Amino acid sequence: MAHVPYPYKQVRSTRYTFFSLGKTRIEKVVEFVPYGIRNVINLGFGDLRSDGTIDDVINSNNGDIAKVLATVIEILRHFTSQHPDAVIYFEGSTKKRNRFYSRILKTYYSVFSKEFILLAIKEGAEDSQLITFDPTKNTEYSAFLIKRIV
Repeated sequence: MAHVPYPYKQVRSTRYTFFSLGKTRIEKVVEFVPYGIRNVINLGFGDLRSDGTIDDVINSNNGDIAKVLATVIEILRHFTSQHPDAVIYFEGSTKKRNRFYSRILKTYYSVFSKEFILLAIKEGAEDSQLITFDPTKNTEYSAFLIKRIV
């Protein structure tokens, strides 16, 4: 992405924080949690709640989504440089968010595909399929996986 990311801090080996500075100041969290399958790591992202948990459903509408996403991508780059074998899994908390993530991946595919292998999960009538992300199709995906090219 061409947007300059916000400064971020790695507060634990798997947790990063930064502040969205749009209409208000909102602390954001990106957390990487083992998925339960070898080398697959779930990327959690959202607003930091007062109890330390992540609200991944809230729609902040803070006016700086491009800069926030640039920051998440920069954090993803940092984490995968430290863990090059990790396969990062993420999905939106709603179908609308998944469509949004798919649009971002399509828009910046030429940049992302130089650094990452992009896969997606497509729900079928009877099962799910792991397929290569195709930026030229209007496929509805239920989740995404990213692996750093080493």
